[in-house]
Amino acid sequence: MHPRLARELIAAFAQAGQVVVDPFCGSGTVLIEALVAGCRPIGVDVNPFALRIAALQSELRRRDERARFAATAQAVVEASLERVQTRTRPHTPISRHEQQHYQPHVLLELAGLFEEIQRVAVEADRRALEMVFSALLVKFSRQRADTSEYQVDKRIRKGLVSEFFARKASELVLRWEALAESAPPDAAAVHLYDGDARRLPELLPQRTAADLVLCSPPYGGTYDYAQQHARRNAWFGIDPRRWEASEIGARRHQTAHSRARERWDDELGAFLNSARASLAPHGRIILWLGDAEFAGRRVPADDQVARLAPQAGLEPIARATQQREDARGGAPRGEHLLLLAPAPR
Repeated sequence: MHPRLARELIAAFAQAGQVVVDPFCGSGTVLIEALVAGCRPIGVDVNPFALRIAALQSELRRRDERARFAATAQAVVEASLERVQTRTRPHTPISRHEQQHYQPHVLLELAGLFEEIQRVAVEADRRALEMVFSALLVKFSRQRADTSEYQVDKRIRKGLVSEFFARKASELVLRWEALAESAPPDAAAVHLYDGDARRLPELLPQRTAADLVLCSPPYGGTYDYAQQHARRNAWFGIDPRRWEASEIGARRHQTAHSRARERWDDELGAFLNSARASLAPHGRIILWLGDAEFAGRRVPADDQVARLAPQAGLEPIARATQQREDARGGAPRGEHLLLLAPAPR
């Protein structure tokens, strides 16, 4: 979700002090905008990397903490470049099979950089640097992109990995600075929960009701989000099985399942029930959702939500649609902004 869209929706449908929940929080765009608006942001996701990145980007760091992190990142980069110059061989914490995704000199530089990060004494800075490092793993692998396992040749000179890492760390400091300047003095901390969006009442703090649920659920049958993180999982020793089991709308489920469309109905319907059960009486749900696709056939998301919402005790109030170019070369895909409210009893 684009930050400006999140900002405008929060301004229109939430007030300072109210609870804004994003059950598919990703890297935290909605949470950051809610924090800046003076709301109480709560994020939920089954993706462990999303939660760590959301926590990182929504962190309110003081000036001295930002300066310390910047100095630490610079020291890590200098040590990494020294390793490249001296050809110091590091320990490589991934399997031989996983190592094949990298050119030999790139793998050595990544492993050396990772080793230097692990030597950072301040845990908050070390964990932040790990997430900066995670942004390099697909970019400097042979994998074409997060959403494609296709292998391509990339011309990567020695030292470029460390230089890119330095640039991303500097960008993070600038993000922290901008957030600190934008947030109100009494800004509420972002609260994050690792879990399935279909179980919100169990995940949210007791007696917490959402004034606004604002999110972009997965587009049915389009991506396998857990599999997109295979390179990162390997470096950080993450077993994705629980994550994969809780992921809704996954392409692997939809293409392998004879009841693909019904399964997606069940998954999305379960989420709508969960969101309704977590909603304050006056609350609203806003979804940014694209059309699903099964075996090349599109399922319009606005029609699907309009059909499922009443079963969850929700009433569709408004919708807006735009056509977007399909990344895989098919017909344009509809993306929809959908407003739901508790149905009158």
